Amino acid sequence: MGCPIIGFLPTIAKQLGYSITTYGVVMTVMSMISMIMAPLAGVIVDRFRVKKTLFFTMTLLMGVFSFSFMFVPKVPLEMGVEMKCESEIIMIVHSDTAQQNTSSFNDENNDELITCKLTCQNTKSYDHKINTTNNRSDFCDHWTKTTCNSDIESINDRSRIDVTLKLKDMERTESSYVFYLSSVQMNGTEIPLKCQCGLKTFCHISCPNKDMMRIATVPAYRGNVLNLYQFWIFFMTVSAFWTCVIIAVTLQNPICLDILEDKPEDYGKQKCWSSFGWGGFSIFIGWLVDRFSVGKKEKDYSPVFYSCILLTICNLFVINKLKVTETKKSKEKWKSVYGLFTKHYVIVFYIWVATNSFLHTIITHFLFWYMEDLVSANNDHDQRAWLKTLQGLAQGIQCFGGEIPFFFWSGWIIRKMGHINCMAIVLGAMAIRMYLYTVIWNPAWIIAIELLNGVSYALGLSVKMSYAKIMSPEDSTNTIIGIIALFDCIGDSLGSLLGGYLFYSYGGVWSFRFFAYGSALMCLLNILSNRFGLTKDLKNCNFVAVSTTENNQKQ
Repeated sequence: MGCPIIGFLPTIAKQLGYSITTYGVVMTVMSMISMIMAPLAGVIVDRFRVKKTLFFTMTLLMGVFSFSFMFVPKVPLEMGVEMKCESEIIMIVHSDTAQQNTSSFNDENNDELITCKLTCQNTKSYDHKINTTNNRSDFCDHWTKTTCNSDIESINDRSRIDVTLKLKDMERTESSYVFYLSSVQMNGTEIPLKCQCGLKTFCHISCPNKDMMRIATVPAYRGNVLNLYQFWIFFMTVSAFWTCVIIAVTLQNPICLDILEDKPEDYGKQKCWSSFGWGGFSIFIGWLVDRFSVGKKEKDYSPVFYSCILLTICNLFVINKLKVTETKKSKEKWKSVYGLFTKHYVIVFYIWVATNSFLHTIITHFLFWYMEDLVSANNDHDQRAWLKTLQGLAQGIQCFGGEIPFFFWSGWIIRKMGHINCMAIVLGAMAIRMYLYTVIWNPAWIIAIELLNGVSYALGLSVKMSYAKIMSPEDSTNTIIGIIALFDCIGDSLGSLLGGYLFYSYGGVWSFRFFAYGSALMCLLNILSNRFGLTKDLKNCNFVAVSTTENNQKQ
């Protein structure tokens, strides 16, 4: 029932011009919205018995809002350079991947003269010792008079500078391109290239060379996105879509458990079909995006949006045929639900749910972003051309190589090993998976690593739903799953916020390694809590029987 847009949403946001931090904050807000909507959906269907109607409506709206992403506008991106006056005039283009992009200007036109127009402002002094000397060039004087008042460090009106350069007269540093200029004109006046005034100014650039404009374009908006109407269109679209997704998923799980009746541990076998559809469409849609993007500057995500409409129609047809069991009203239900929070093993279970959701969110929101960074670092044009196919294959392997086998065998694994041991295994597998991301340089290896998705996600989801069904009081499964979704959302929000900050500040390698260590620590704590009796492996019995047994033991 899933829509392909969920997997590609991070890279869609990146192409629209948002930074990884902005995306992380947006998804944190989405998780906060989910904290309200998920338990509320469970309470509504338990009270008003509208499970099928609400499920149908949310699925329909999810398709509508997913298609509306096609019309979300991009944010305006800056195209900026820095002019600097040291022993001579240089132009600097800052880029985090300058050192890796060695082939950006290696063509037969390197000796061609290119004239770029700069609109500059914010002229500042960066070396006071140079400015106090008498050895100042005509350029320094003209620059000072044109862009500043009597004080060199003050900021005044914009200044127009025309520069002529050759692409071969360029050096790369770790984080920038440095161009040595052939000539400079400031407001129509030719300026000598030699100077010693220690000034720098920031300029908007317009250049006929496409490679120059590409590297000068800032990949993400650096200003306050709250002032952009484009951001609010994006934010409202994501909010509406995410609300529909979280409510639909919250209702989907209890419907599946109702169909299974007294075999909740077989939940994974039903989820196999979801993985089959998700994996197949991810590979196919990723390939279509790359095919539709041949010869284009940016990826064309229209196949993703149109496929969401097709899948929505299929989902609505299936939902209409489903026989949904509505909840019976029970006077003692809320008392039993409140009673769950007094049991230590339930609290430990909710902590595990939030932790598992936190770690899964890191992969969901930032793995594709990390893959794109790896491709940029490698500067492999073949990988870049088929990156969406590679990402689709990664999702396909997640499903076919990981999820389907473990969903199918999850019931047998849970019966043999118990819920609590499986919880520790899930956290351990997640730690290994995240650490492996940090030791590879070719993003193609991620396809092999995603086989661990079966243990870290599929088995974990089966354990979570099975345990929730067993511990739920009679006729309150929807409410309990809604509460579990609340803890999922807590993990999602923390993962989105902390993940966005760490990936922006320290990069993907150190961030994934940090979360790998955190997952290993939580795995150890889970084992210790089981050792000291803080957890409880419930058998397939109803809540009343479990409570009765506990009361008898206390007496």
